[in-house]
Amino acid sequence: MAGFSTSLANAIINTTLRGQAFPTIRTTYFALFTSDPTDAFSAGTEVSAAWYVRQPAGAFSAPSNGTSFNTTQVKFAPVTGANVTITHLGVVEGSSATDVTSTLLYSYALTEPKTLTINDVYVVDTA
Repeated sequence: MAGFSTSLANAIINTTLRGQAFPTIRTTYFALFTSDPTDAFSAGTEVSAAWYVRQPAGAFSAPSNGTSFNTTQVKFAPVTGANVTITHLGVVEGSSATDVTSTLLYSYALTEPKTLTINDVYVVDTA
């Protein structure tokens, strides 16, 4: 993933520079965004549709040079209702966009926006 969220950056600073315990990270999920969620995790940018549910992130490779990749293919449900254009992928803790305690950990801008049409299945592939 590309960028740390503000909350993850703060947790790292508090742990490494201030001697505080690193917070427990709950189960992680992939989330799709229609615009940049920003490091502060701005509301209203995550896909909101009947078919959409965050997907468990699965497993990640051991980091190398500050980079890690998912090791399992993750599929979202087929698109229904209306097309949606996604621009970013995120890793969040919290299974639902309505969970007010959800925290964005990382976000990544897609190389180019991807329009998902009816019956398309978005896949987060392995590296």
